[in-house]
Amino acid sequence: MRGVRRGVEPLGNVLHALRRPETYTGHLKEVSSTLITAGMWPFGFGGAGSAGLHHLPETSPVETPVLLVHGYGANKSNWIVLRRHLQGAGFHRLDALNYNPLSTDIPGLAARLVERAEALREHTGSDRLHLVGHSLGGIIARYAVQVLGLRGVGVCITVASPHGGVRVARYGSPLSQISPLASGLQLRPDSEIMTLLRATARPLPTRFVAYYSNLDVIVAARRAMILEPELDATNVLVKDQGHLSIMLSRRLASSVVDQLGAAEGLPGHGSALRSLAAQRQREPGAGRAQHDGGGDRDRGPRRREA
Repeated sequence: MRGVRRGVEPLGNVLHALRRPETYTGHLKEVSSTLITAGMWPFGFGGAGSAGLHHLPETSPVETPVLLVHGYGANKSNWIVLRRHLQGAGFHRLDALNYNPLSTDIPGLAARLVERAEALREHTGSDRLHLVGHSLGGIIARYAVQVLGLRGVGVCITVASPHGGVRVARYGSPLSQISPLASGLQLRPDSEIMTLLRATARPLPTRFVAYYSNLDVIVAARRAMILEPELDATNVLVKDQGHLSIMLSRRLASSVVDQLGAAEGLPGHGSALRSLAAQRQREPGAGRAQHDGGGDRDRGPRRREA
């Protein structure tokens, strides 16, 4: 019966979504965002290696640097909207890692991220930094912090990242079949990498925030959440966005700025969100968490809406 329910549930979700006008406008936004992303892609190269850090300003209203990690097949051009919002909030020390997902596997890409992060901290003289990753980039960032032990990460934000794996990765792509090191195949729910991330989840000084959407057809909403309670993650819904249109969403950009602004203690950004379990340890008898709808759970990571 459980297998039948799992097979029928996605169909029920689709039928429910088709009754909402926002579903159609959301998918139209995804189509237009795909065209915009493709148009920006040629402009997202350059600045690779430590030499690319010299573009960073010597001073910044917010001293903590932010390192951005794009998704599979993309490049740093994907961050145009978030960059503008972060710069407007005083985060001027922004760096973006470009990588080829066919060149090596997720551990290898995470090792490159660790190297880049340490170079960024040394270059800016900061004792910490924040990470933001989209799709595969979020998994790379999480692996770097959780498995490779990247230190000094204040907040690790993932956007539409498949923390629960993606079933389509079982089949890979024609390009990924050419490269035995292709990272896309490691996003299978039962892969060694995804199993390792679940098994090594533990309390860490880094705060994890995972953004997801109800209309993402690449990474389903629940698979984009960080559900291991040991990580004390906050899961945030960005409603009616697709896998690419979420990157052009001003709501997402504003929410990310709020998360990082709260971590930096900037005025007007409130306090950092923590999971319901952690909040209850400080406030016995605290009420239920606000989230995106449906029945809330008394345990596990908090779900919010941007």
